[in-house]
Amino acid sequence: MLIRRFSAIAILIAGATVTFGMAPTPAGASTCGDLCVHVGATKHYSAPPSPSRPGKSSGGANGRTAPPPCPGAVNCNTLGAGNAPAAVQRVPTIDVAYDARAKLALPAPNVHTSPAGKTYVQLKTGLWVDPDDFAHEEASAALFGTTVTAVADPKDITWNMGESSVTCTTAGSRTGTACGYTYQRSSAGQPNGKYAISVTVTWNIYWTCQGDCDAERGYFPDRTTSMKTNDTLAVGEVQTESRPG
Repeated sequence: MLIRRFSAIAILIAGATVTFGMAPTPAGASTCGDLCVHVGATKHYSAPPSPSRPGKSSGGANGRTAPPPCPGAVNCNTLGAGNAPAAVQRVPTIDVAYDARAKLALPAPNVHTSPAGKTYVQLKTGLWVDPDDFAHEEASAALFGTTVTAVADPKDITWNMGESSVTCTTAGSRTGTACGYTYQRSSAGQPNGKYAISVTVTWNIYWTCQGDCDAERGYFPDRTTSMKTNDTLAVGEVQTESRPG
């Protein structure tokens, strides 16, 4: 009867070496049991135990041979238990970015004119919105270690004054120096004798990422959005009297 006490078979499985047999035991190593898996390197499987014969002790030459301890830095699992570590779940950064953009609360602008309610032909009318309606906005979303912040910066504001339009790059001002419009015709022929005013704010929207990101920054395909509101403004003419000389 041929006895093989220290035979070994090396098999390459998924890029790791699997060794059957008695592996040398480093000093201070812990005992794993039936299966020893060496992290990221060699996997050592102890020889399966031999069943004890009736009337024989479990130790000694006729008994079960104790499995060798595993080398250090190992994971120990029972053979066939299937206790593989769960894969780390990762979400594309752009998906989290869309969630962040959906949380952006872009304000509808509050329209102001100076003079308010009624202005006059050939008089420069000041136009403005509340400062908070034309300001930096941001919102964040986080998932599985990825945090994305969507940022909206106002690009410009277009005032459709009913007669024509003007585009300004600021929130405007009461004096009309930052943003203003001068009517050429009265609103006498308009519905209810007033011009309808429509205001559109255009935003540049981008995102930044922190944490587990596949990109640090990007822009959305639709980089701008618009918010509108409606108001009306009466425009009169200044009448002058001419007297014969």
